Amino acid sequence: MASIVLRFKTDMLAIFHSLVRLMLFWPLAFSLPVWSGESFSVEVFTTSERPAVGADYDQLRAANVSTYTVDSFDRLESRLSEGLTADPEAAKRESLRRIQQLDDARMASVKKAAIGLSKAFQYNVNRYPAVVFNGEIVIYGVTDLSKAFDLYVGWKRERSR
Repeated sequence: MASIVLRFKTDMLAIFHSLVRLMLFWPLAFSLPVWSGESFSVEVFTTSERPAVGADYDQLRAANVSTYTVDSFDRLESRLSEGLTADPEAAKRESLRRIQQLDDARMASVKKAAIGLSKAFQYNVNRYPAVVFNGEIVIYGVTDLSKAFDLYVGWKRERSR
């Protein structure tokens, strides 16, 4: 009888440890990307008025996240043309002078916006904000990347059924 009780306790302890491991590691199994083996990229197309949030979401830490503020180019153009004279030649000279005085950070921002606009065109993104996952799905109207990621994962699961 004592050996049966001891064996029962040993078996129960083993089951308990298995359950604890399962409880600890089960969420990890579902938190891993559902596209194992593929590169994972997230491209966010937004405006300065609707910045993206949630890039620090745990599920995205392995992703290559690129954010494009697509209105940077328009905002720069507005600033450069502000207060220009009606004389076309004088306005052209002043615009060129202003462009030459742009610092590297401002030029990098404009360059990134131009790249973003060309990528948006490539993906047929027709409104903002938009989040593109792995170049295969566009999610519109979401600036919270954690929500966009959850929608993407749901789409991948539905697609794999």
